[in-house]
Amino acid sequence: MKTKIVLLALLVLAGFCHAQEELPTVVPDRPGITFGTEVMPLHKLGWDNGFCYEHLPDGSPSITLNSTIFRYGIFENVELRLGTDFLLFNDLSPAIGIAPLTFGVKTSLFEGTEILPSVGVLAELQSPHIGTKELLPSHLAPSLYLLFEHAWDNGLWLCYNVGEEWDGDTPEPTTMLGIVLGYGLTDEVGIYCDFYNYLHSEGNQHLTELGATWLVNRRLQLDLEVTLDLQNLKDYVGIGCGVSWMIN
Repeated sequence: MKTKIVLLALLVLAGFCHAQEELPTVVPDRPGITFGTEVMPLHKLGWDNGFCYEHLPDGSPSITLNSTIFRYGIFENVELRLGTDFLLFNDLSPAIGIAPLTFGVKTSLFEGTEILPSVGVLAELQSPHIGTKELLPSHLAPSLYLLFEHAWDNGLWLCYNVGEEWDGDTPEPTTMLGIVLGYGLTDEVGIYCDFYNYLHSEGNQHLTELGATWLVNRRLQLDLEVTLDLQNLKDYVGIGCGVSWMIN
């Protein structure tokens, strides 16, 4: 009888340990502008939230009090996204504004191999109706990105994107090109360097973001970053921090 009890206890303990190993880890979509290909696990809800201060070339500050996005895994390889920014202004009344609400879908198309990258697609649509009036586009503003990602056993990873962004006011899109290289110093702490470019007929912008991440536990990650315009170091700088949380 005692032997049966011991065997039953061992089976329960083994099942518990196996379940613990299968618990999903937070899948952040921040920091950085360049996107990875991972999506939220099925039926899991994630929240990416951040703060950013920017010193713009015209000398004025731009403060994003809360950059927030909710992400939900609707299928094994598809997530739904809903996001907006809460902004602080010097030249508008009221001083706090809400950026246009953005709806999106992200899908993982290919898991990748040691040589071939993982592949994903991100499609987003900005609303011309929900947000602070002065910030709303005249029409629906779509964006479409093709995502690639490599990850190696030594902790090194690389993501690169190409995308088109429409502002809802002019028919000509802005081309976005981004590449980010990251390295896991430990299982919890990582560093990265993100180069991204916005190309438009009226002018181009080339920015570099340097940052670090800390995986506090399987459901929570913190980040800290600084953004520079290497062509105009005196004119532009951005400092930000954020949190990524798997809610359920």
